[in-house]
Amino acid sequence: MKRLDSQQKKILAFLEFGWEDSYTLMDIGENVGIDHPQKVQNKINQLENAGYLTRTSSGIYRVLKHYEEGNQLCIPFFGFAQCGHAGKTILEDEYPRKKIPIPQEYIDSQDIMNYFITKAKGDSMEPFIHSGDLVLIKIQSGYNPEDMVLIVQNQQPKIKRIKEVWEQRFLLSLNKEHKDLELSPFDETYIVGVVKKVLWEEIEA
Repeated sequence: MKRLDSQQKKILAFLEFGWEDSYTLMDIGENVGIDHPQKVQNKINQLENAGYLTRTSSGIYRVLKHYEEGNQLCIPFFGFAQCGHAGKTILEDEYPRKKIPIPQEYIDSQDIMNYFITKAKGDSMEPFIHSGDLVLIKIQSGYNPEDMVLIVQNQQPKIKRIKEVWEQRFLLSLNKEHKDLELSPFDETYIVGVVKKVLWEEIEA
């Protein structure tokens, strides 16, 4: 199988894990970093010819297969994780939507059952995590102060850093346009796991 280039991988990932069913060439280009619709069309044509994509009669692109390389492991993918202070309940899926192949060196293969992938939504963790990035999470309750964690606050999963000051805890954003959020003693919170890798630039599933 011919190796895909980075732009082809990004287009494939965007069309598979995007929020809408239908996109224009300009939409796709803006989200994957290609500056001209014709360049996007050329890449899509190549993906169609290679059997990765098909276009329905209504103009919607459907992903037919994942792109996989050697030394990869398939990790379950669940819903969205909010990078912000608002939003509906996410990670609502009881079962994974699908599995995504990632390079084996990203995880401890002896502990593969404790990894999953989610998709970030919102800009509060920029520039490290952008809205739409795929994020690899390791399920664990413990964390270090510098870690970004997936925390559920009142049934809303969020990706944040946690700061503890005396008996108070705060959810910290990297984007300074977002205020830090103090956790109330009445909040129902628990740590799902720790962010291990931002995959959008790496995996382009």
